[in-house]
Amino acid sequence: MNRVDIHPSAKLGANVDIMGALTLGANVEVGANVTFYPDVHIGAGTRILAGAVIGRPPIARGKLVREIDSSGQPVHIGANCVIGANAVLYDNVITGDNVMISDLASVREGARLDDEVVLGRRSTLLYNVSVGARTIVHDGAHLTGGMVVESDVLIGPMAVSYNDNGVHLRRYELSPFKISPPVVRRFALIGTGALLGAGSEVGQGAIVAPGAVVTRKVPAWTIAVGVPARHLRDVADEDRQKILRKFGLADEDSA
Repeated sequence: MNRVDIHPSAKLGANVDIMGALTLGANVEVGANVTFYPDVHIGAGTRILAGAVIGRPPIARGKLVREIDSSGQPVHIGANCVIGANAVLYDNVITGDNVMISDLASVREGARLDDEVVLGRRSTLLYNVSVGARTIVHDGAHLTGGMVVESDVLIGPMAVSYNDNGVHLRRYELSPFKISPPVVRRFALIGTGALLGAGSEVGQGAIVAPGAVVTRKVPAWTIAVGVPARHLRDVADEDRQKILRKFGLADEDSA
């Protein structure tokens, strides 16, 4: 089905390429040279800047470790979002409302972004990444495939992650495909240039220092530093209480 449903109040710039089914809600603004692949749905009040690509299917060439789905799943972008200039969103991406995807960001297939998420410039989200509400991912950060980032997290510029400690054999098909994506729990802070390894977990309210390399679990409300990351000290109790009170949470919910 190739129905194109554009609200009368929506505004389209020059050379917009509509390749199939498309829904644009009220007061949507689309810049010049934007490309819409089939089955894209944009919520009211969203603004898409020049050169963005929405709904791009993954395309396999050469040797891949992971099989991809090129069947073309729909994209749903919420209301009052901003998609930056030359950002690329693959198919099967779903966002909440008031999401900011900045210039040159790349969001791969299967990604899920809750309300008020902010992705910085040149940030990259690989396949099936989940990002919770109000989380901020700063410029140049890289979230690996399948990674889970809960709500109210801050990920600093150029922080990176990976999901596979066995890729040396898997890339030659000498072991089955299996990933162990990192998990970042609510209220955590990941410093500039930090690295989160496969199977690692950053606990609720924990802080990972700039440049640290996390290879295992960082307990809740602690500070980890170094290579490999190690416990430095606990987050100040006063700071923890302030954060929990702001969100109406009791201390027993902080574990």
